[in-house]
Amino acid sequence: MRIWRWLVIALMTVVMVLTGLVLWFGEVFADRSDPLFRGKPESEWIKNLKYSDSQQVQEWRAYGEEGVQVLIGGLERARRTGRAYRKFNQHLPAFLRQILPAPKPDSTVSARVQIASLLWSLGNDARSATEVMIWTVNKDESLGVRQIAIGYFNYNGAENCPLNQLSAERKREVLPAYLRAIQDSRNQGLRHNASIGLKYFPEQRDIVAPILVKTLQDSDTYVRIYAAEALNRIAPEVAKEAGAMAILVAAAKGPDAGPAAKAVAALGHSGSQPQVAVPALIECMQGTNTTIACEAIWSLEWAPKEFDAYSDTVIPALSATAERKNGAGGYARAALARWKSKPGVQVGTERPGP
Repeated sequence: MRIWRWLVIALMTVVMVLTGLVLWFGEVFADRSDPLFRGKPESEWIKNLKYSDSQQVQEWRAYGEEGVQVLIGGLERARRTGRAYRKFNQHLPAFLRQILPAPKPDSTVSARVQIASLLWSLGNDARSATEVMIWTVNKDESLGVRQIAIGYFNYNGAENCPLNQLSAERKREVLPAYLRAIQDSRNQGLRHNASIGLKYFPEQRDIVAPILVKTLQDSDTYVRIYAAEALNRIAPEVAKEAGAMAILVAAAKGPDAGPAAKAVAALGHSGSQPQVAVPALIECMQGTNTTIACEAIWSLEWAPKEFDAYSDTVIPALSATAERKNGAGGYARAALARWKSKPGVQVGTERPGP
């Protein structure tokens, strides 16, 4: 029996060594084809990409689907460079790692960052990249690249973002990446991006809501705001019990204009409790910060239908703000006209019934 055991160990060792050599040599002699795109090899286009360059985004948007396919191909080639062997090598016993060639460093991470970032910036014009970005968000070696891939699915955070246009089945494929990211205590950027998109998983509320409740205690203000907004949207009763509105109100009245603007916007979104949101928005509208005031007016103007029952409070406040001689006054006049034109909304002093 001892001899058989050693034979099995020896056989497994040989198999692992051969597998490692196949992976290593396979990547050394990988396909080196380099098709032309607009007269230049595709690799040249990828090599010359810049990170977060608005002029570059306009240029690639003009290339249309043909350009998107070049980026997809570049990302697929970059992710294959040494990855399989590195992953295999990490799980080998120490003595086998000494026998086999050392894995090459992740030399294409910069290219993957630039390509993924450009695909993010192209937004819905790069919808055909969905497949490669699902792989990227789940399996890329780099936390930074996975963070950018989450950004691609969120795009601008609006209803028409790529994430919200995925089928329920495809959403299930990316959900684990969002949940890992939102719980990564070491990486604020991952948590930030994940928190923006979790409002688009209402069909997974039983899984997502408890994690969002914990995220309401996150150390980052933006993450708390986005978590509260997401909770309001996908599980309003859970949000009410967890105190999500208190977090939004506190941030809206806070001294930092950036988080305050996000919180004010969230107060006017679906699932928000109007009995709490309306007084907070009116207070922000009446404040001295014109930017926050305009954001509060915008939230009131386009608030969900459940806010209509508070017309007797909203309309007088908008009327007073409309007298201002600044941008807030103009915003308020437009919002006031919209509120007065709503069917069933009374302009008098009596609050309409629910």
